[in-house]
Amino acid sequence: MTLLNHIVTVQLCPQALTEMIGEVPQCLEQLQSEKNRVTALLLRLSDLPAGNSRRMAAVRYWQRTIARLLDVLRSYEDTPGTQGFTRHYAAATQQLLQVMTGLEQHFRDDLAPDLLLPHAYARSARSILLPRMLQAERGMGRLNIDAPFRRLMLEPVWNFLERPEERITFGEIFFLRDLLTRLLFFTYPGSTTADRAMIDVHHLLVDLNFNAAGYFVFCVESVRREMLKYRSFRERMRVLAWCLREVKRIPPADRQKGLRPGSFPIRDQLIVWLEEERIFIRHLMAPVARNADGAPWTTRLTVPQAALMARVYLEEGLVKTASLQQVFVSLADMLHLRKADTIAEDAFRVKYQNPSLSTVTACKQWIGKILDRLNDYESQMRTSADH
Repeated sequence: MTLLNHIVTVQLCPQALTEMIGEVPQCLEQLQSEKNRVTALLLRLSDLPAGNSRRMAAVRYWQRTIARLLDVLRSYEDTPGTQGFTRHYAAATQQLLQVMTGLEQHFRDDLAPDLLLPHAYARSARSILLPRMLQAERGMGRLNIDAPFRRLMLEPVWNFLERPEERITFGEIFFLRDLLTRLLFFTYPGSTTADRAMIDVHHLLVDLNFNAAGYFVFCVESVRREMLKYRSFRERMRVLAWCLREVKRIPPADRQKGLRPGSFPIRDQLIVWLEEERIFIRHLMAPVARNADGAPWTTRLTVPQAALMARVYLEEGLVKTASLQQVFVSLADMLHLRKADTIAEDAFRVKYQNPSLSTVTACKQWIGKILDRLNDYESQMRTSADH
């Protein structure tokens, strides 16, 4: 048992303080001396290169030790009858927090990222992060970044601030601090301009590996909205090519770092989606394969009727597809529409979402005729079976 461990777990435990309250000042002085000794030991370790096995082992040992002792002191404060010792425990906690702060400042890359933060250290971190987050929020507002996007970016920080009962790891607090530091630099006057703010903040988030599911969805929807501004598939392909080029400019992220360590990096997620979208649109631009006679299928259905029936088939699960655009392309030849005709596609989407009463009535009429024909077939088959 180290002397630091003995002071906290034996000399400062509630029972010992109750019996020897007069010796508390000496215990705290002894704790101060031991803290200074540990600090001097760590300073000597700083002479070793980062990644050195001896240095990392020692740093992680003291990280685990200090984290455990901080939680021990917190448990003392929750023990009934220790209200009179609060200031003593606060003084001891402050000494250990200084050691933990020094570890993070000088040996961050050597710390175990998956170790849970002690409660006292998390409380201290919240008091520091709150004003920084509010400053970053105001700065992004001045750059006209939409409030929903600001909330999306700062949601992990808000979760940490508003849920003190939930514990996070050292790796997670490192990410939150890096996020706010980068955002504060990003919003500093002269770092970016209002017309480049959205592009630059996306570069920042991808570089940090902000691999939240909500952020991926936001990026995908933003690209799709941008593509819909253009009529032709060729122009949409240029949008995808530009996005892909911008994302690939950002260096690959360490898979073990980011908002969700170990999960698929956001850079890779976006590259995969952009590549798949390019392949899909390229397929739509390719000539349509004809049947053996060279003639396409034809139908008497109008665009509104086809859109309504496509919706019914999709909602009933009879047809499965990745997007409404795929449905339109599949029906385009049958309706004698060019696949690249964006106006027709937009009309199809409108009718799909908002069918008119007359369209519903017309579809019911010809479905009724189909049902009558099926009933005729059934009657004929039953008659044949009886004979």
